[in-house]
Amino acid sequence: MCGIMGFSGGYSRGFSENLNGKSSVDIVLNGLKSLEYRGYDSSGIAYYDRSGKKIKCIKKSGKLVNLSTEFSCIKPVKSDIAIGHIRWATHGKPTDDNAHPHMDCSGNIAIVHNGIIENYAVLKSRLIKKGHKFITPTDSEVIAHLIEDNINEGKTFYEAVRLSAMELSGAFAVLVLNAAEKSIAAVKYGPPLVMVHKGGEVYFASDVSPLIEYSDEVIYLKNSEIAYFHDGILELTNFKGKKTAKTVTKIDWDASRAVKTGFSHFMQKEIFEQPSCLLDAFSSRVISVNGRNAGEDGSRLKNKIKDSFSGFKIMLEDVKLTKKDLADASRIVITACGSSYYAGLAVKYMAESICGIPVIVEYGSEFRYENFPISKNDIFIGISQSGETADTNSALELAKAARAGIISITNVPGSQITAMSDKGVIYTHAGPEIGVASTKAFTTQLLCGLLLALRIREIKGYIPSGENIDGLKIFNDMVELPKKVEQILFMDEAIKETAKKYYKNSNFLYLGRGILYPIALEGALKLKEISYIHAEGYPAGEMKHGPIALVDENMPVLFLLSNNMLAPKTISNIEEIKARGGKIIAVADYEPEIDGVSDLIKIPETSEVLSPILYTIPLQLLAYHIAALKGTDIDQPRNLAKSVTVE
Repeated sequence: MCGIMGFSGGYSRGFSENLNGKSSVDIVLNGLKSLEYRGYDSSGIAYYDRSGKKIKCIKKSGKLVNLSTEFSCIKPVKSDIAIGHIRWATHGKPTDDNAHPHMDCSGNIAIVHNGIIENYAVLKSRLIKKGHKFITPTDSEVIAHLIEDNINEGKTFYEAVRLSAMELSGAFAVLVLNAAEKSIAAVKYGPPLVMVHKGGEVYFASDVSPLIEYSDEVIYLKNSEIAYFHDGILELTNFKGKKTAKTVTKIDWDASRAVKTGFSHFMQKEIFEQPSCLLDAFSSRVISVNGRNAGEDGSRLKNKIKDSFSGFKIMLEDVKLTKKDLADASRIVITACGSSYYAGLAVKYMAESICGIPVIVEYGSEFRYENFPISKNDIFIGISQSGETADTNSALELAKAARAGIISITNVPGSQITAMSDKGVIYTHAGPEIGVASTKAFTTQLLCGLLLALRIREIKGYIPSGENIDGLKIFNDMVELPKKVEQILFMDEAIKETAKKYYKNSNFLYLGRGILYPIALEGALKLKEISYIHAEGYPAGEMKHGPIALVDENMPVLFLLSNNMLAPKTISNIEEIKARGGKIIAVADYEPEIDGVSDLIKIPETSEVLSPILYTIPLQLLAYHIAALKGTDIDQPRNLAKSVTVE
């Protein structure tokens, strides 16, 4: 949930030439700016001061700008090793004292921690009896004292870190700064920790966004792994002390995608990046019969296709499902949290329609505590933007223990979810998403879920029935999808005008049917997350079973209306809202013949299985503009963090 950043260097070129003379504090502070979406309750940096030959620690409650201001008021720092932290509070209020880094009694050890130490109370009690003095109620502080205690017992710094890691229970990514030998250690068990090693320099971060300006080659630390960097030498071991291999992953993210580049907020920028992200997600994966891909002149390509599904193939090289896997499987189980869960609900509809296989969608946070019967023939699909969502990954661990096959849909190569995915990984290619509220990650998850459904259909040889499942139309509409998203983005100013009518309302209802019901849930979530307006998403058919009691002249009701067999039923729901004085907003792919709609947002028509993507875009824009009019912190909404890496 928190973000950590560390740097140690200057060994190969000398401090004065290290990164053009930048201090380690400059590097870490700049990195924390890229990680602030992970938490913004407080922040801090500990660094080895070369002048005083000791660790100095500065930390401030509130947003990172408070820490930046503090450092701007002191003399330039001479330091070539530092660790920093941006906090989302769990144990202890967001105060200066409770902010990380935490120190040991001697002042020689400083740590930053992302995660939760479940056995901290037991460890703390033992350490207090041995004379250790604690300053905070946090679980994290115990790590610094535990390492110190092992050093006091005669262990080397590395051994002290290793033995301490073996005593900790819970989830933890930890950076440790040691003043005595001017070294740094990193420990991973659960939450993400990524590293760049360049000559005599090493960089650590909670994700790749702060690292891509230094290198496009990163090392994802594995669970139960320790990185120890001293005197310019990097050593990787597991918790038992056995050396581990250094696996380098090449990242194709453009550093410019992690800056606002003229937009008011990252969320706004990321909404407008969706046409290119969606193109990246499918262009090399949908291959026509003549071998050309869907990104190559799709207008000519689609005219060559004659049969509904035989004119194209889905290329998901990392998906290792076989025909036998699918013949043995009686169902697919999707597990996810938050927006990814809503993506899973839409993918359920796609898969059942296209593949003819039952799909169950489970919240990761609930699944891990249910008595869910898992078969080794089940196929599990985990959906997570970060690949580090603790509840989702815990659910998948249960599936893995039962020998079920696992596929993941994620945005981050090398993340924890990928290591569990024995049947393959589908990367969304969304690039860095800095805004806490998911936008491009969500729509690319939807598209990747559809691609997986189409690939499963191919492997099974299943021929879907129903007028809404036409392979040729799906292909053609996928080719046109980025252009249709752009058409909706051109409506931005009109949607802003709609937002002006409703931003002062206290409640909203979002209603949809069929595959659009999950989009009603996602639209309501977006509004809640960034504007703090209470909003509920419901299946439109359930309106009469309770939610209609909320409707009066002060209740805006947003309908997702598609020109299909369910349209007359949805229109009946609209009439019922009208009769009770509710204000009606309709997002529709046609001109419905109905009076009394206060605001109509008309979007392009597309295949039903692609429609969730197009219906999502105006809901993102509406939520964004309502939040902007209210003046909320759109990129860093209160109490939220981007990646939920702890339970």
